Amino acid sequence: MYANRSLDEGPSYENQFSEDENEDVVRAIELSLQQSKGKEIYMGDMEFPEIYEVEELSQALEESTLSSTDERTSTGGRELKWWKLFKELNPLVQPSKSTSFWRKSSKRCNKLVCDVCEEQICSDWLMCTYWRQTFCEKHTSDGTPQCHSCSRYKIGEVKYITLNDGRKLCPDCRYTAVMDPGDCKPLLDEVQRFFKGLNMKVRNYIPILLVDEKEMIKNDNNKSSLGLTIYDKSELDAVTYVSKSIQKGGKVEVVKEVEHLVEGRKVKAMLLLHGFPKLALGATLAHEMMHAWMQIEGYRGLSLNIAEGICEVIAHKWLEWQSFTGDDNIEGTSDNAQFLRNLKEYLKQGIEKNHSEAYGHGFREAKWAVERYGLRSTLQHISLTGMLPE
Repeated sequence: MYANRSLDEGPSYENQFSEDENEDVVRAIELSLQQSKGKEIYMGDMEFPEIYEVEELSQALEESTLSSTDERTSTGGRELKWWKLFKELNPLVQPSKSTSFWRKSSKRCNKLVCDVCEEQICSDWLMCTYWRQTFCEKHTSDGTPQCHSCSRYKIGEVKYITLNDGRKLCPDCRYTAVMDPGDCKPLLDEVQRFFKGLNMKVRNYIPILLVDEKEMIKNDNNKSSLGLTIYDKSELDAVTYVSKSIQKGGKVEVVKEVEHLVEGRKVKAMLLLHGFPKLALGATLAHEMMHAWMQIEGYRGLSLNIAEGICEVIAHKWLEWQSFTGDDNIEGTSDNAQFLRNLKEYLKQGIEKNHSEAYGHGFREAKWAVERYGLRSTLQHISLTGMLPE
């Protein structure tokens, strides 16, 4: 048996609306804009209103949407289709806590310049609102390097490195990347201190193994995950892990060894995908450690939403905890420190904005319960009933 933290959390570039829905929504937006400003605004050729008009209307529409829905019982944090499309068609709309990081439009916009090729955008384009990157959609499939950690595309002469399994890593994420077991030991100690502070210390010995993407896919039913917890009932008896990483120019080569798993342990091992920054890998380790804690404490038969949701709450709490640990890498005024603070918020918001059923809706349900009843009471209720408290 396994429990994992999925990689299926990244941006989706698919248009989720039918042509009829698109037309209805665009007409509704046109009418709203006309009524709010008392003038005609033609959107057929994507002629944008002034930025202050877009921001003012978008804020009013979003406040109206959020105030008229119960986030926990009605939408689970998901956006209404018309509101989502409105923001996709208007790149000037500023992101908020209820939005996705990614915007897509098939409309031409002569005012935008691609950050990657530095040319005027004349075709489909995408925008990552958190990092403020705007680029031609073609760069998602033309071989332009994209950092597997922060999702930013390579710009200009910035040098990305290539890991042994083909993943790309930007220099900012490489600065604190956990590449081999020597890097992982201090992170493990830190996560264990975090769990001790929650009065949830994991006392059993659990092998923590860094693996590349190929090994993760092999052991996780052909899925690429950030982390994987292997339980006692699993038939897996050996794992090929990364014992050492060696960077040669722009490529990273690894030395691998085989770890034979010991039978009879409630948790046989935890696998972590190597090459992520300490913040990202720490959140994954906290998530997997929560799976291990629940397995050791006897939590059984939980639905995917509850199991993954409460583990994402712990990952989110670990990222918040990083603000108070006095980490020299995060504190300070250097460019690296500022990036790590930004990355921490990016990771936190990535958990909060996730649209998947188990990791997204499950997180918001569990977070609501923890905020209302406290972590300990919520866990006791899960242990007794297999459900979250209402």
